[in-house]
Amino acid sequence: MGEVGRRPLSRRRILEAAVELVDREGLGALSMRKLGRELGVEAMSLYNHVPNKEALLGGMVEVLIEGLEVPPGGSPTSWEDGVRGAFRSYLKLARAHPEVFQLFATRPLGTGEALRIFEILRSAGLGMVPALHAFRTLSSYTIGYALAEIRGFPLELEGGPRALELTPPLKDLDRDAQFDYGLDLIISGLRQKLDGREEKGDPPRRSRREPNQE
Repeated sequence: MGEVGRRPLSRRRILEAAVELVDREGLGALSMRKLGRELGVEAMSLYNHVPNKEALLGGMVEVLIEGLEVPPGGSPTSWEDGVRGAFRSYLKLARAHPEVFQLFATRPLGTGEALRIFEILRSAGLGMVPALHAFRTLSSYTIGYALAEIRGFPLELEGGPRALELTPPLKDLDRDAQFDYGLDLIISGLRQKLDGREEKGDPPRRSRREPNQE
């Protein structure tokens, strides 16, 4: 620990150490004092790089978000595949860091990553407001599914005869296929909206003055 302590501190080092600590011991084990011990420094030294624990938690989310695989703008990937890839990556992140991921329920997706996903939806032909609605729907579904998987789905936790009847098929469920099922329902709904609009002869993108007609 002495060797680690002699290395200069940085915000990045602190955030990565916090993620490792929470991955290993859980979110409830995180404290500035314990994190300082992990890094071989006094807790007060951490405040030179992160002003408070709230900033630490937000920074940990930033570190994880950097691992998201969101297709860049101008990618030849279809918008459907782009959406699937982005939100599957989101779920993958939750599985790799289940304790830290619980912070995502109270913190928004990073601006850069959110903007790239938003642009994928815009490339499908959705107007600004419908694309925003779609993004929020997809994000809410993914976060909700991920947290339910981490904490346990209701039917898997619930007791009683009906739950016992469901136990064998629930155990055999393919989690990826289950997630994709819900994701595809949302994507299909978006595609139907786009197809319906084209049949009516509407323009590819709607102006800001018509947010309620999508």
